[in-house]
Amino acid sequence: MLSRLRRAAESACAKPLTTAERLSAATHLLSSLEYLVRRTDREPGGLNDWTHTRSQVPAKTKAMQAVKDFIAREPVTQALHGSRALAAAVLISPVKSNKVRMVANAYLAGSQLLIYPRHLFGTDGSDQVSFLVQTAAALGRAGGTDATRTAAVQFIGAQTVLSYGASGWAKLPGDAWRSGDALAKIMRTQTYGDEWFYHQLEKYPAVSRAVCHTVLALECGFPLLLLKKGKYIDAGLLVMGAFHIANARFMGLSRFAWAFASTYPSVRALAKGTGEAA
Repeated sequence: MLSRLRRAAESACAKPLTTAERLSAATHLLSSLEYLVRRTDREPGGLNDWTHTRSQVPAKTKAMQAVKDFIAREPVTQALHGSRALAAAVLISPVKSNKVRMVANAYLAGSQLLIYPRHLFGTDGSDQVSFLVQTAAALGRAGGTDATRTAAVQFIGAQTVLSYGASGWAKLPGDAWRSGDALAKIMRTQTYGDEWFYHQLEKYPAVSRAVCHTVLALECGFPLLLLKKGKYIDAGLLVMGAFHIANARFMGLSRFAWAFASTYPSVRALAKGTGEAA
């Protein structure tokens, strides 16, 4: 009886963490595959031409600069991304070994730090979220106990709540967000915009402002979903998930959907107060 209860507790504890690892690993996998097939940014004259970006990330020691220069070599960069894709595949797979998953998580987090200067221009918030998830998962599994894995789940959940709230609060001082014009202005850009959606927003300005204000309210108020033991957390996560899917469609931020969705079981566990058994 005690053995069955112990296994059930371990399974409940591992589920949000394993989900976070797998979906976040998908973010790393997509990222590395994109970098492998898109080499033009790293070629001479490209956005991340090392002869130019090298001075943007100066090292404090000659040894560290030598390491960065070595990683910046195209064959080394490709090898790193290939190995990162393999580590991500291990985490996505059904492998259950705590030690194997810990090593794969640690490798993804560590290699992301090493490879970051090589892709200085073009990284985004999804890279930061996936780095935090993999780092927390590696530390949680390194402890090897339910308590450390639970701590990892709680950290991931709390960090996500903070990220949403901070994103909304950071927008508040902006006149464009308060007036409701920000969304239309973003959709007008070449980098993150969508021509069809922009014309729809221009055609229906009241709807455009309503959507803009709704996004602002959702982000600013997201931490409130932790109240009352997460009574409305499922609805909140569903709406934010739809928000990221829309961003993937209209802004091309597909990796954001994977990165943030990976944290949702942890957010739910935190809100429900089930961290000790989640």
